Formats: sequence, structure tokens, C-alpha cells
Amino acid sequence: MLIAKEKRKSNIAEYIIYMWQIEDLMRVFKFDINTIIENLVDAKALDHKLLADYENWYSDIIEMMTIENIKEKGHLQVISNLILDLNRLHFELLNARVDYKYIELYNKALPNILEFSKKIESADKNEIEIIFNALYALLLLRIQKKEISKGTNQAMKTFSNLIADLTKKYHQREEKEKTQWL
Repeated sequence: MLIAKEKRKSNIAEYIIYMWQIEDLMRVFKFDINTIIENLVDAKALDHKLLADYENWYSDIIEMMTIENIKEKGHLQVISNLILDLNRLHFELLNARVDYKYIELYNKALPNILEFSKKIESADKNEIEIIFNALYALLLLRIQKKEISKGTNQAMKTFSNLIADLTKKYHQREEKEKTQWL
């Protein structure tokens, strides 16, 4: 909960990946709040209020996943909407043709995006979602301590570079919008 709040403010890409992990953990623990708290929260280190906040946060995620019918697979709509926002910004940057660094990063990543999209069911996925799927798959491979080929690492580097730049621009845009309202 606290990690998610901090990541949401500081790095939207890390937040998305983190929330995908949380969704998978809810599935692993079969949506049992007691098992989730027992395994994910150090209850002894927290005061009662913070422990209750964690229980409420995880319970809310369970409820949203149940309502959205994604208990087996899929992602929370609120997280999918963030990816759509990033994808819109991605195309704004490409279509504006003024941010040459971003265009260069995209051109380096494009062959890898196309290659990865062939490996997954990507008919209904946008380019940014494809990249997130690839980065999440890499994370899972690393967690499982599986060997990752040099080519895969190089491809993932192009994805990471593109997403890092996109994330930076996303947060700059958010900050700009926030100050316009003040």
C-alpha cells in the first residue's frame, strides 16, 4: 500500500508493474485476506491503524478484481487506463515529431516490439501494453532465476529506455497539469 502510493507518485511504470505483481499475489493466495496479510504484511511491526489500512487496501483490490471478473487473469481497469494514458502520450510524442530523442528510442525498440508481439496474443494490445508485458515477463524470469539470453536482455534494454523516457514525460505532464489548476 505504501509502496504503491510512492511508486504512483514517483514512477508510473514501476507502479504498473508493482500492481501487476499484487494482482498475481492475490491469485496465488486465492484471495484469502488472512493469508495475504500473513504473507505480505509484517503485522508485528505495524500499529493497529496501519495494519487495518493494509487489510482494507488488499480487501479493496480483491473486491475490484472480483467485480471486474479478473480473478483468473487480466488487470484492474484502473491500471489498464494508466497504460492507455501512457499509450496516448506515446503517440502524441511520435506524431508531434519534435522530441527526437523519444523518436530515436522508439525506433530502436520497434523491431523488438514487433518481435515480442508475435510471441504473445497481442491483437488487442497497444505498443505500450506489449512493452509492459515483456518487462513483466522479464521480471518473472528473474524472480524464477531463469537464464535470460543476451538478445532478450538487449531487447528489454530498448523497452526500458523507451518506457523510462515516456514515464519521465508522463510525470512532467502531470506536474504541469497540476500547477495549471493551482
